[in-house]
Amino acid sequence: MFGDRMIVANATGCSSIYGGSAPTCPYTVNKEGHGPAWANSLFEDNAEFGYGINLAYAQRRSKLADVITKLAEEATEQTVKDAANAWLENRNDAEGSKAASAKLVALIENCKGNCPLSDLTNEIIKNKDCLVKKSIWIFGGDGWAYDIGYGGLDHVLASGHDVNVMVFDTEM
Repeated sequence: MFGDRMIVANATGCSSIYGGSAPTCPYTVNKEGHGPAWANSLFEDNAEFGYGINLAYAQRRSKLADVITKLAEEATEQTVKDAANAWLENRNDAEGSKAASAKLVALIENCKGNCPLSDLTNEIIKNKDCLVKKSIWIFGGDGWAYDIGYGGLDHVLASGHDVNVMVFDTEM
């Protein structure tokens, strides 16, 4: 559903067995070879681990938005201004950010370092992994969500941030 935009923070336990054990893996890649990013955390602090991923990603995107805003203001070529503004308008939309990112990166990479605003464009290319809006997920089992990790999970859910949670209820 979220493909290469998905980032998973997975609690050690039953959900890590479902999601990260060899020789099988429930995740797949697209035709470019890109798929979800998956990381495993301690059982008790997985909610905080996933929340930290989300906060770090949000901070990096915020700084990137500042750089792209400056590019939109200072660029002399209208195509660059339009591409930068299109990303700014669509940065919080999954498919919109993907399309706008592709256009912006293509324009910047075609400059090949000869852009008059190379400091800005270099910063964008350096952080292009943050251009497309990600879907952050926190996975865990019922023991994590209903017992040892509920305090952290409650904190994350109360934060109001755009974080998704999946609880695998395996209790009989």
